[in-house]
Parts: sequence; structure tokens; C-alpha cells
Amino acid sequence: VVGATRLPNLYLATGHGTLGWTMAAGTARVMADVISGRKPGIDLKGLTVDRYPGAYR
Repeated sequence: VVGATRLPNLYLATGHGTLGWTMAAGTARVMADVISGRKPGIDLKGLTVDRYPGAYR
């Protein structure tokens, strides 16, 4: 799960499992883009918390 949430100032970068260190640099770049309001270099569709129904109950 990577990206912004519907809650102000709450961003997520989780669930990398055993690839945590491998994915760290790419995730950091995406998160820097999201937090600063820039468009990330990859499509985040399917990677955000919104893919989980009921995530904001």
C-alpha cells in the first residue's frame, strides 16, 4: 500500500514484505512526489489504501 489517504497528512508506504530494502528507493521517490504534490512517475492505481473496501469505516 503506497500513497496518500483520505485523512489529512497521512501517507502510507507499507507491505513490501521481504522486498523492503529492494523497493526502498523507488518507494521513497513515489512518496516524495505524492507528499510534495507532484505526479508520481508510476501509476498508483491498485496500490493505494482505496483498493480495500471499508478501509475508512
